[in-house]
Amino acid sequence: MIIALIVSAFGLSFAFAPFGARFLAYFALIPLLAMIERHHFKKVFLYGLLFGAVFALFHLWWLYFLIVPVEPVTRILLLLGVTILFVYLGLYTAVFAIATKFLGLGFAPLIWAVLEFVRTKSEIGFPWGFLGYTQTPYTPIVQMGSVFGVYGLSAWLVWINLLVLWIFKRKHKLTYAVILIISLILPIGYGLIRMKEKPAVLKVAIVQPNVGPNEKGDRESRNRLLVELTGLVRSSAEQKPDLIILPETATIVDITRSRDLQAAFQAMADSHQVSIFTGTPLFEPEGSVYYNSAVLFNPGQVRVDSITENDSIVYLTLPRFDQIYRKIHLVPFSERIPYVDKIALIRKIETGDMGDCTPGKERTVFDMPSRSQNTAHKLSALICFESIFPDLAREFTSQGADMLVNITNDGWFGKTPGPYQHCELAVLRSVENGVPLIRSANNGISLISDPYARVKKRTGLFTQTVLVDSVSGPLRPTFYRSYGDIFIYFGLAIIGIGLILKPFKHKKSKHTRRLT
Repeated sequence: MIIALIVSAFGLSFAFAPFGARFLAYFALIPLLAMIERHHFKKVFLYGLLFGAVFALFHLWWLYFLIVPVEPVTRILLLLGVTILFVYLGLYTAVFAIATKFLGLGFAPLIWAVLEFVRTKSEIGFPWGFLGYTQTPYTPIVQMGSVFGVYGLSAWLVWINLLVLWIFKRKHKLTYAVILIISLILPIGYGLIRMKEKPAVLKVAIVQPNVGPNEKGDRESRNRLLVELTGLVRSSAEQKPDLIILPETATIVDITRSRDLQAAFQAMADSHQVSIFTGTPLFEPEGSVYYNSAVLFNPGQVRVDSITENDSIVYLTLPRFDQIYRKIHLVPFSERIPYVDKIALIRKIETGDMGDCTPGKERTVFDMPSRSQNTAHKLSALICFESIFPDLAREFTSQGADMLVNITNDGWFGKTPGPYQHCELAVLRSVENGVPLIRSANNGISLISDPYARVKKRTGLFTQTVLVDSVSGPLRPTFYRSYGDIFIYFGLAIIGIGLILKPFKHKKSKHTRRLT
């Protein structure tokens, strides 16, 4: 049994990007489900922990090799932290196994989905590796996400695994086979009916500068990179897009404090009648608080400022920066030490530059004119890690965003599965909310996804390039966008009813045994 669990956990990791063996997600949970049915509670917990931790190891091994310039002692602490993370993720599978053993295998899909939902909560939330993400390239199937979100996709996959197990282990095999076929046909049919071609509403240029993770150190390097970045923006503007998108912290310096850089970007926005969206570090007030941020330059939305240069007054046309987005959901242990503001002991620990970022509070929806369609658009940013949180993306679209822009720097992952996994997680936000998703990654993978999660174009890793293409318009609000995680609350209600009725069912079974 142990070997079967390890092999199946290993196989499940190949159902995710970049390996592409997506079909394994339909079978990989069968040994786990069979184990739950066969063994007592103690073994069920331990075997569940083993399966979850081994899967986390095979799926996220690349976390051990992040390209982060830190001291040797900090490196050891990071390696220890990653190992603890794998065990922590394994605990969710252990809880799934125990709860399913107690309530019965029929509850397994709902229990799995609820536990994935729980993983998105708290400051140490790490919703990576959800089962539903294995289906991202299967666009007809992932249309279920427009109703149930990624959690519904995960529950459906557990249900498929369960049906396959029952076909082999129980009577009425034909009945279960018919249910399995129906369970496969219905979502595929729904997806094929739902997907339609949508007309383009704007033209975008995605800048992928391909700056190395450790290239931004000294002043000379920063100046060289900024000159290079400005050149890329200028060449992008010459292709007459409506919107140019730059990745996370692309400006290297706080652009709100650099009037020269502001003036250069605003001049390009005005002369080419193009909006420019970029990530930037932000220090306020007086540089004491650091935010990971994004700003939008719109043509014509300017203010005039003056500086004294060689005893002469020089007037500069600068952006107004009416709207700034400050990243809300920070990467735990990297951008922010979890619970540092709540637990005094944590504040006393010396962490160097780790965790020096402050979370934002406002969910900003940027207003952007469109030159080609003569209409206005509304966009919101998901900075890096934020793209893997379904509820955050939904909050933006519920406030009016008709496109999502994911800006990120995945160069820290190197040439590992990390960047491939991250971009697939982000793409599913488009189908959940019925809006296009545009992704600008410093070192790749940059892409454009339509509201059905169909990726029109993508870039490779570690290449400097500009991706230019049209973007489809949004759909009517999806069920998921309108009602959120109602599927999870339904699942919690069913699980609650199961817990209430369990003692009565137990008494009835004991009474039946006495009669026989």
